[in-house]
Amino acid sequence: MWTRVVTLNAAEIEWRENLPYSLDHGDFYYSMANGLQESSYVFLEKNDLQRRWQHLTTEDFIFSIGEVGFGAGVNFLNCCELWLRTAPSECTLYYFAAESAPLKKSDLAGIHALWPVHNDSAKLLIEHYPSAIKGFHNLELFGGRIKLCLMFGDATEMLHSLGESCDIRHSSYNKASIDAWFLDGFAPAKNPSAWSSELCNTIACLSSNTTTLTTYSAATEVSKRLNGAGFKVEHIAGFGKKREMIQAVFTNKQPVITTVTGTNQWHLDRLIRPARNKRPTVTIIGAGITGCTSAAALAKQGYEVTMVDRHQIPGQEGSGNNQAVVYPKLSLRNDSLPRINLSALMYASRYYQHFWQQGLGQQCGVLVLPENQKNEEEFSLIGQRFKNHPRLVQLLNNTEMFEKSGVQLHATQGLYFPQLGWLPPAVICQNLLQQWDIPIISANVSRFDQEPNNHQWTLFNDQGNPIIQSDILVVANAQDCESFEQTQFLGVRKLRGQISELPITSDSAKLSTVICGAGYITPPLNELHSCGATYNQNVSTTDLRTQDHQTNIDQMIQTDQGIANILGDFDLESLTGRANFRCTTRDYLPIVGPVPDVAKMITNYSFLRQDARKNSSVMGSYLPNLFVNCGMGSRGLSYAPLTAEVLAAEINQQLSPVELELRLAMHPSRFLIRDLKKKRI
Repeated sequence: MWTRVVTLNAAEIEWRENLPYSLDHGDFYYSMANGLQESSYVFLEKNDLQRRWQHLTTEDFIFSIGEVGFGAGVNFLNCCELWLRTAPSECTLYYFAAESAPLKKSDLAGIHALWPVHNDSAKLLIEHYPSAIKGFHNLELFGGRIKLCLMFGDATEMLHSLGESCDIRHSSYNKASIDAWFLDGFAPAKNPSAWSSELCNTIACLSSNTTTLTTYSAATEVSKRLNGAGFKVEHIAGFGKKREMIQAVFTNKQPVITTVTGTNQWHLDRLIRPARNKRPTVTIIGAGITGCTSAAALAKQGYEVTMVDRHQIPGQEGSGNNQAVVYPKLSLRNDSLPRINLSALMYASRYYQHFWQQGLGQQCGVLVLPENQKNEEEFSLIGQRFKNHPRLVQLLNNTEMFEKSGVQLHATQGLYFPQLGWLPPAVICQNLLQQWDIPIISANVSRFDQEPNNHQWTLFNDQGNPIIQSDILVVANAQDCESFEQTQFLGVRKLRGQISELPITSDSAKLSTVICGAGYITPPLNELHSCGATYNQNVSTTDLRTQDHQTNIDQMIQTDQGIANILGDFDLESLTGRANFRCTTRDYLPIVGPVPDVAKMITNYSFLRQDARKNSSVMGSYLPNLFVNCGMGSRGLSYAPLTAEVLAAEINQQLSPVELELRLAMHPSRFLIRDLKKKRI
């Protein structure tokens, strides 16, 4: 479990001799001679990147760089320029960069104003640069050719979270290792934590026998620690007047003594997965927002993806509302649920940016009002916690809320999320499939089996006839995953939701932002507000119900009397709207990852019934090339882009864009392990 620190202190700099100088570490960010040339020499040239990238083939797919000390992103931008110029267009560069004290966005812009050579790529970096929030921040640039994962926090902790296991010996288990390392922290004497033995061992566990490493430092202690971690170290000529620097190649993993308690390897597949030397075919069941974002994430990586859905047009069930809100929820807690919520909404705000720019929906901001006194107190504390991150959230007073919303509310304060808004999810689904030329087959899948000869998955319709066969299968059809033998163990729940479409009044037409409380109401679309939504258990009809219209209206009236004042009187019988179903989970978190072999898992971990705390390194058993992505609840728009990236990384055998603890919190096998410990199965 992380510490309660969520927000980080941004780096404090001042300008000396027209160069940025760190007040925290008492050092310049880059060479006083020529920072760009030093970066190119130390990190690009001495890792032999140009030759390695020119010789990549479509079978290589990916190249991964790990960096300690992102700083102003000079190394990253140099890599962008070289990658786009030399690497095959079918390949993807993954750049994982740890930074304990992120620069302020204004300081980052000021630094890059000095270097017009990287003007276009620097503008992209600055535009998408995240707030100084602890954790992983994923930026997709240049049409997906480059993926930047900024890991804000202590470098050792962040790289440990990047790995596949809390036992660092398995950090890159069944995943592609880092291909090249850049150690670019401040000098060891000024920033010792960025050069520790623990960090060097963590770096080694994320490396393979083709991994290279360079750093401007030539310190003897750094050489010893890298050598002790399994790197063959050489001292070569440094840049400019610097006599030496370190160039290293990873040779072998040294024995690492770890102390890990509990049963902690259940998420790892005991079967070694061979590296993919071709792009397999993928079928995704379910063409809602979860399935379509997953399809786009895989298509960007070069996979041949086909959707199967019972409708000919995507987004016709749970993703079919005209206006759906990218719903935010922050908390004072720091466990997995609020951390995933925070990561998801930050990524979603970037993901949907170009859709909003195309005029699909509105990035109008979302205003969340407190429902009670406890909420109001929590909002004050959340506002204090995030006071230095106004692009993420702002605590507004009554006057400020009127300026943002156009409505005179009674609440004294609320949380405003300026980067969020509403979208038409079905249109987004259709846009994604069209953009990536992904076909959709209209069929109802009754079952699927893996062929014993070619190991492909075959889908069958209600008549028992085959629909399609593919190498990889992803189940993304929400609560209907319960109908399949392989995924029925998940125990998801089907929960009906109805939204109401309320005609505008002269006052409500002024509403300019989404308002959330007990329910939500959107700015008008075609002279109608979307308002909702109900949570109906054990109701199976999609027909509209007048009592649910009344519930939606009552929820908004209860949220704030100011909303009640702008709404007119309604004839419930004549109101339009829509009803469909959400897929919810026991712990309110999504489910994403490989599907376990349930029988083998129960057998292999049966000892947990007797001793839930037993130390065991037994690995899990998983059905080959079968994955699931579901359980978004009422936050499909918020969760789906992030879970799609987690899924794509898993299928692509790439290190994940989400911290280990959060991946485990969303893992499909978590319910089996918990139920065994509690003797439920």
